[in-house]
Amino acid sequence: MNSLQRKPLLPEDKSPAFAFVLTLLFSLIVIIRPQEIFTPLNGIPFIAVLSILILVIILLAHRPIQIVPQHIALLIICPHVVISGILNGWPGEGVAEAQVYLVSCVIPLFIFSTVYSSKSRQIVFMWFSLFAAMVMVHNGYTQQQSPSGYGWTGTSHVEAAHRITYLGILKDPNDLGLFFMMNIPFSIYFIKHAKFLGKLISLSLLGGLLYGIYMTNSRGAMLALAGMTALYLLITYGGTKAIILGLTLSPPAIFVASIFRTVSSQEASAMGRLWAWWDGLEMLKANPIFGVGSNNFIDYHGKVAHNTYIQVAAEIGLVGYLLWMTLLLLTLYMGFSVISKIKNIDKEKLTETMKIEGALCTTCFYSLCGFSMSAFFLTRNFFIIFYMVAGMAIASYFRFIKENNGQSLFEYKTVIKNVVFIALSVLIFIYIILKFTV
Repeated sequence: MNSLQRKPLLPEDKSPAFAFVLTLLFSLIVIIRPQEIFTPLNGIPFIAVLSILILVIILLAHRPIQIVPQHIALLIICPHVVISGILNGWPGEGVAEAQVYLVSCVIPLFIFSTVYSSKSRQIVFMWFSLFAAMVMVHNGYTQQQSPSGYGWTGTSHVEAAHRITYLGILKDPNDLGLFFMMNIPFSIYFIKHAKFLGKLISLSLLGGLLYGIYMTNSRGAMLALAGMTALYLLITYGGTKAIILGLTLSPPAIFVASIFRTVSSQEASAMGRLWAWWDGLEMLKANPIFGVGSNNFIDYHGKVAHNTYIQVAAEIGLVGYLLWMTLLLLTLYMGFSVISKIKNIDKEKLTETMKIEGALCTTCFYSLCGFSMSAFFLTRNFFIIFYMVAGMAIASYFRFIKENNGQSLFEYKTVIKNVVFIALSVLIFIYIILKFTV
């Protein structure tokens, strides 16, 4: 009888290499933007074609296809955005914004969380991302050295401070600084785990990333880098040691901070951001469930919120905000649970593969922490690179628990409750700040 049973069309565990190669091509198009550098490639919809092609390959040839709460949360945002647009009198814009969420957020997250099923694939992507960052650092350097202010990509620096820029999604100095900052954990991973030559290359790449952040003159990237460093010290060394190291590093950190533009709350630009946050909370208060509509914040305030959490809550309400925060916080919790597991597990039970997978998951965790900190000062809910790294972080977590005999490191129901609590606490915290500053 068993011999007559129908065999599965595909093996239980299969991930086509071709899909991975296409994700690298997708990353090349999204990040480095050769289609904007070379004129004959202008106008060709590479991103849309590659997205569809990778999705088709996943559906036809990838097994297993795992749907996680982050996928569901982001997908639900799409119809929610449509309803929000309808209720605010802009149904067409609601549909258009839902498409933006689908293309920039849902699809990249799903693709990267599915295809990056091995540690070697993540390592290749991290090297690629570092290489891409150096391309941008070099372009920024040529911008600052050129009398006209233009780099070899045809982009120019901005403002009197000569803040460097790049193409496409990284044309804003703050976005460019954010990308450099998210790459720093990648370089540190290779400094710690690569062979001698890899360590030397990674050390030079780390210097290039820091120089790139300096050239962007991005306060958000600088503050996020400081926060990411403080979090690393706290998690790695604990309270007392972290405080001692923090005090030791404070003088050089203050010196570096003094080089950047002023970050005082009394600065006109900073006060403008605080008022934008206040207006965002007022929009949320007036439209608590569906918000004022995606991409409509600027219609009510005149500028973006310069705070991703406020912008998301104001535009798509508490429901959309909690769904988006589920993606961010649940993915961060996955990374933190791996860090905790490695710290507490019996060393004899910690295999070499678990060490490597744990280090890769930890790398993604700190990269996403940097994004979440910078999101406090920038509006970046459509920053596609975040969803690519988040997808890779999800894949990394599931690779780790596979080595942990398939045992999950936490209960989803408990964590989701904590996610809701933390997400609401963020808004309350911002409200308290504003009550004492504006």
